[in-house]
Amino acid sequence: MPRIPRRRTFLALAIALVVTLVAAQAMTGDHRPEYADWTRLNPQKNFITSAHPTAKDVYVNEVGAEAALTRSFPFPEGSELVKESTDTETLSVFVITAMRKVAGFDPENGDWQYGMFERMDDGSFGGMWAEVGSEMHAMCVTCHTGAADNDYAFLTYTGD
Repeated sequence: MPRIPRRRTFLALAIALVVTLVAAQAMTGDHRPEYADWTRLNPQKNFITSAHPTAKDVYVNEVGAEAALTRSFPFPEGSELVKESTDTETLSVFVITAMRKVAGFDPENGDWQYGMFERMDDGSFGGMWAEVGSEMHAMCVTCHTGAADNDYAFLTYTGD
């Protein structure tokens, strides 16, 4: 088996680290997150009481925008919805919850994968996408089955 030179290994690790850091910057307080350019579903900050009892803004990517706006379900594969939870006193985003449609991920529950990302002390967001069978996935599914008619997406935040 040929040995990979140490220099190439170091270079590959350095490139991987840079790619990871650039991706993470999209979620920091110093940079505008990618989803901020998506379609905002609520006309103004939403204060409706829910499982996320905070001020909220909800965004949908281009793939899912038509389904969300026209209520034509199911959402297509690749749809993503992001909910920012904002502290009502400081108006800073402290939690981001998200769902993304992944074909074959969880057919019994609309193939949605759920994620939660919390603001860390350094301003970045840390969290994860839940896997089927995890406690977090079960918690999200339990609530989102109440919106099965809307392909498991609560759209009450849009002002309707």
